[in-house]
Amino acid sequence: MDYPLKAKSLFLIFLCALCWGPSYLFIKVAIQDIPPLTLVLTRVVIAWVILYTICLIQKRTSFDWKNQWRHFAVLGISLNVLPFFLISFGELYISSSLAGFLNSFTLIFTAILSHFFGSHDPFTKNKLFGVILGIFGLGVIYLPLVFQEGVKNNVGALLIILACLSYATGTVYARSHLQKKIPGIVVLTAQLGIAALVLIPLSLFIDRPFTLAFPSYPALGGAIGLGVIGTAIGFLFYYKVIQLAGATYASFSVLLVPMLAMFLGAVFLGEVLTWNLYAGTLLILMGVLAVNPVFNKVGS
Repeated sequence: MDYPLKAKSLFLIFLCALCWGPSYLFIKVAIQDIPPLTLVLTRVVIAWVILYTICLIQKRTSFDWKNQWRHFAVLGISLNVLPFFLISFGELYISSSLAGFLNSFTLIFTAILSHFFGSHDPFTKNKLFGVILGIFGLGVIYLPLVFQEGVKNNVGALLIILACLSYATGTVYARSHLQKKIPGIVVLTAQLGIAALVLIPLSLFIDRPFTLAFPSYPALGGAIGLGVIGTAIGFLFYYKVIQLAGATYASFSVLLVPMLAMFLGAVFLGEVLTWNLYAGTLLILMGVLAVNPVFNKVGS
């Protein structure tokens, strides 16, 4: 990859992280007044409307790929419905900073699942070392919650970890089953549309939002920011990096998200950052770097 292309890709990665980092802050603000399923539905619908409009302008349609709808459905559930709900529900009990930290574990789960269920990439020394570092880092973050915090805090952290597993499952499935020639924006629009169809009845029958008081303006702002910035714009940047430099290079955006989530949570929500969060995140990020294919060319 030549220098101008690399510089452009790095800039897009930074923009992607700037969109995803505040997502945990948006969720923490919005979840105070909007129930989890309804918040996720709002997020998905806002993003779908934006992306569907762009597809219309570009004269693209997911119906040209109707033979891929089964795959779009799997992605909608594994990459949108489940992780969005788990993260939103988890942030009822834990800080946005901790949620952002734990999100780094997605790439380590992806490396493990890719080895066994994806392209059967062999476990190199670097990958094994990275997974061990990630697990150890997770323990540094999570074990103090087990011994010092309440049950709800433990459940909240566990929900974020399960969301990471769902993200990893969807990523591996997409790599294995989706045709590479399908435009990224078409895939994202289709999966968000299916996610909305799944979430509508769940929100109506479980959250019963029509019986609740109208959300506060900060909560509405958080939901809108989550849909526009954290979902639609963030994923557009992400798919653009994939188009320019590939999925491996795009994955580096995950490295910046925990730092942004930590900074925003501390500044705007007054969240306290303990030593184990710093130490555990450092170990997890080192593990993420180690499992990344770019670094696995050495020591394989």
